[in-house]
Amino acid sequence: MADRKDWIKVGPYLIDPRLLETRPTGRCVIQQCRAMCCGYGVWVDLGDASRIIQEADVILPNLPQDRQDISNWFDGEVKEDADFPTGWKVGTNIAPDPTNPVGTHCVFQLPDHKCGLQVASVAAKRHPWDLKPFYCALYPVTLLDGTLQLDEENEIYREGGTCQSKTGVPVPLYILLKDELVLALGENGYQELCAKARELKGGSR
Repeated sequence: MADRKDWIKVGPYLIDPRLLETRPTGRCVIQQCRAMCCGYGVWVDLGDASRIIQEADVILPNLPQDRQDISNWFDGEVKEDADFPTGWKVGTNIAPDPTNPVGTHCVFQLPDHKCGLQVASVAAKRHPWDLKPFYCALYPVTLLDGTLQLDEENEIYREGGTCQSKTGVPVPLYILLKDELVLALGENGYQELCAKARELKGGSR
């Protein structure tokens, strides 16, 4: 982990300098990773969880029959966490899945490994992340104590759930993960990050 003095200030956040590294990687290929990142379920802000339940009529047609019980979507384990907008989070339930590398998957994961919430958003002609919880959409970037970090310390990331595919094409991570960083920083904040990255590299990219 780089010393915090090397981190980049953009808006209210400090940005992990690892996000400026150039690596031979590409976007995830879900048929290969089989949504390993969702294997243990996910933490969801209570506000997101409430909205998901309110939007059940939109979501239910996109879930398998055995996921139709709304009362079984969340585990009820509510915890305080200042990094979540409401200050509180709750976990999604999990189900057995021998095709997932960790042996389970999030209750909203479909048989083809796609996120049912994202599929429901697209089916409703909304942004793909409209119903998807913030931290799900943000991964493999995470927001922690006012910093945006590459989530490399996460056990799932270390075991291969990196949301990146192996490729021989080198690309700066902040460009590869543009959508995630725009989600966190906004378009103006992302452009500010790009400008600072170019300054640090001394180039025109």
